[in-house]
Amino acid sequence: MKSQYLQNPPVVFRAKSAPWYTGFAVLVAVSVLVALAFSSGLSAVVTRGWSLIFLAYAIWYTLGRSHLVVGEENITVVNPFCTHTVNYAALIDVSTRYNLTLVTAQKRYQAFGIPAGGMVASRRARPADLERLPSITYGEGGAMRTSDLPNSLAGSVALVIRGYWQELVEANALAGIPAVCRSKADLLGSVLFAVLLVLAIIGLMI
Repeated sequence: MKSQYLQNPPVVFRAKSAPWYTGFAVLVAVSVLVALAFSSGLSAVVTRGWSLIFLAYAIWYTLGRSHLVVGEENITVVNPFCTHTVNYAALIDVSTRYNLTLVTAQKRYQAFGIPAGGMVASRRARPADLERLPSITYGEGGAMRTSDLPNSLAGSVALVIRGYWQELVEANALAGIPAVCRSKADLLGSVLFAVLLVLAIIGLMI
């Protein structure tokens, strides 16, 4: 279905600052490891370098890897340790209160990598940003949260999901489609996180 809101799906959303934080963490870790190798030898890197490796990995795993994918049939939330998939038939609300959150009848799925906007977004808002949004955006009396502003990350993602979801409902495209919500643990990433954490702790104790 051709959509005004969802164009060229699937569309991937992530915080713009995430690659910068990840790149900075990796750069610091590599720089310190190289300096440690030159000053104290490779043995020092093996014993004391794990905390730096863990730090770089943890920042990438929690910030750099986290994202949300809006597709034609499903929304996929990639969080640290777990990935959630929710189809549009399962949605009952899309919240931006703290992070972008998909609300279903059974559970709320918060997108860790899509934080809500704050005062900066409200100060940059234009009158046009408050108009012609999907009807689900507005509360009683036409009120809306600051985090719903489309010039914030959570607000812009919510605009796409709400708009496309509303189009599906109005086209009766969700009739007869069962609600589907799936969660899958990231076993490999979780194990690696735990192993690096243990090695980092051991390295600090040596």
